[in-house]
Amino acid sequence: MEMSKIVVGGMRLKDRKSGVQTLRAAIDAGFNYIDTSPCYCRASETENSESWVGEALSEPNYRSRVMVSTKCAPGDGGFGLGEFDPAGGFGVRTAAQLRQVFDQSLRRLNLSGVDYYHLWTTHTDEQFAEAMRPGGWCEGVLSKKTQWSHLGITTHADSETIIRFLKSGKFETVTLPLNVINTMRLPVVDFCNAQGIKVIAMNPLAGGFLASRDDLKELALRYLMRLEGVHPLIGFSSVEEVQYAKWIQDTMPTYKPSAGEILAKIRSMMETDEKRCTACGYCSPCPERITVGAALSYYNAFKYLGMESAKAAFKEKQWEEGLRLDLCRECGKCESRCPNGLPVRRIIAEARSVMYN
Repeated sequence: MEMSKIVVGGMRLKDRKSGVQTLRAAIDAGFNYIDTSPCYCRASETENSESWVGEALSEPNYRSRVMVSTKCAPGDGGFGLGEFDPAGGFGVRTAAQLRQVFDQSLRRLNLSGVDYYHLWTTHTDEQFAEAMRPGGWCEGVLSKKTQWSHLGITTHADSETIIRFLKSGKFETVTLPLNVINTMRLPVVDFCNAQGIKVIAMNPLAGGFLASRDDLKELALRYLMRLEGVHPLIGFSSVEEVQYAKWIQDTMPTYKPSAGEILAKIRSMMETDEKRCTACGYCSPCPERITVGAALSYYNAFKYLGMESAKAAFKEKQWEEGLRLDLCRECGKCESRCPNGLPVRRIIAEARSVMYN
């Protein structure tokens, strides 16, 4: 089964009843890949995203039309190595723990196997090495080979690190943050297109704040639809959101602007005499693991587009170390690498004073 251009995220479902309706509407719309995890929407062992996906697929007509993906992580969801949390799928650091969490997912999904299984929230070389060590995550997942068809990796790492992970040759798909105001990982897209690896773009609406303006919401989705080899992962929470995405897909053949033209339009909305970060990514890597361009994209949307929702989304995503501008030690490495000669330390200081208040 060829993966649909738009794929379905199971992280924003509201409850069992509406979740099942939303998932079935998405499958009926032709969106044939569902991404879930042990911790999404988790209220209990029986009320969680995996079990709701399982109910949506309980009718054979739906299961036969969709590919299911779930995952677990050796890390803690951030940039550390986690203690074993089987219910949430974190800290999975031995083969036995992998098998326990994998079987738990199958029970919740009420399936005998899944189509894709992902090495989840793996952002650092340390986490990747932990997953690959003898007796670890990878050994465990290979022992379940008869119950999955494809392996993937989900990561918030920088482009250089992600490409290193993919050069291991173990993964057929990568799920990473990519949206119209955070294009820092486009080098990964180029690499994947050359290698035949599918790219699933999470955070297509930048944590949801781009959806607060209709014009930005449309541009954000159309931008990802224009990118070759990229599948926007939309965390639907209602049938109406599915219908909107279907409209975007159906009207793409008559939509004229290219991806570059869409980016230019977004940037023109932020026109200013001030020099501002364009999230080109050349300042990476940061010794504090801050993804400077991604973090400043929220600041730019707040400052130049007047979007209060960007500030709220930034604060909500402070679990992601790449957005932690408060960790900056003003070492100046980013500033020394900036191809536009920006006063990056001053911009970060201004962004911190605004975005954390």
